[in-house]
Amino acid sequence: MLFWGMLFKFIFLLIISMAIQKMLILFLTKKSVFQHIYEFSPQRHQEKSKTPSFGGVGIVLTVVLSLVFFSDFLLKKEPLFLMSLFLAFSGIGFLDDYLSKTKGKNMGLKPRYKFVLQWALAIFFVGVFSKYINPLSFIQMAFYSFLMVGFSNATNLTDGLDGLLAGASLMTLFGFFMTFSDVHIKIFLLALMSAISGFYVFNMYPAKIFMGDTGSLGLGAVFVGLSMYLNQPFILLPLGILYIVETLSVILQVISFKWFKKRLFLMSPLHHHFELLGLSEKKILYLFWLIHLLGIVILFWL
Repeated sequence: MLFWGMLFKFIFLLIISMAIQKMLILFLTKKSVFQHIYEFSPQRHQEKSKTPSFGGVGIVLTVVLSLVFFSDFLLKKEPLFLMSLFLAFSGIGFLDDYLSKTKGKNMGLKPRYKFVLQWALAIFFVGVFSKYINPLSFIQMAFYSFLMVGFSNATNLTDGLDGLLAGASLMTLFGFFMTFSDVHIKIFLLALMSAISGFYVFNMYPAKIFMGDTGSLGLGAVFVGLSMYLNQPFILLPLGILYIVETLSVILQVISFKWFKKRLFLMSPLHHHFELLGLSEKKILYLFWLIHLLGIVILFWL
């Protein structure tokens, strides 16, 4: 009986997530709050200039509403920490998205300000985790803070094709779900997966709404928070292989151009390189999801 009651709640939460996204699409379209496309993006992306952004707001709202349905589980310190971490980093993303909209171009927060805010939050949350949940050494705290900032930006970089980050993050969260035994964290993971699934219904190719930095920055931070609970930072290698590859492509592109005045890729992040090679968006999605899925399969095989 308990199982069916929980299942009904998650299905209802999924429906709420879809309803919020639909209302966001209608509202944002009416207010002409569209995604500002980077001027140097592949030409096919310019055709998406009339697609609304801020889909991450719907994900955040759904996660908050999950407290109503699962308060007995989510008001414990472990899931509450993860939810706070997600909301805080998503808050930076919302500020970035909002400033991008008000400026009327694909540039919100200045990179250095965003970087400082990310580091401040990472140090704060890692410190809270060490004090109230599980003590960490100074080296561990520094390492997890670095990972949190890095993965927050990595998931943001991956959010460049219709459904790419949403689909990949569902795989990552499922991998964590299968790894954890703590029921409270499992409930949080299911709630977050329900929120993202409702968004994905409208974000799948061709997307009717984009996530934006609101949501994408929070997801990377949560992945690191989950690895902290497991005390296994290197679990992010198989569960986050796609985000790592996308980020490395940007780093290598910058180094190559700065040092040798040559570009390794036609454009970075890597998904843009494949676009300029002529692959369709769907083929790139399937290829990248397969790479990501292989990482998760390797984790369970090991």
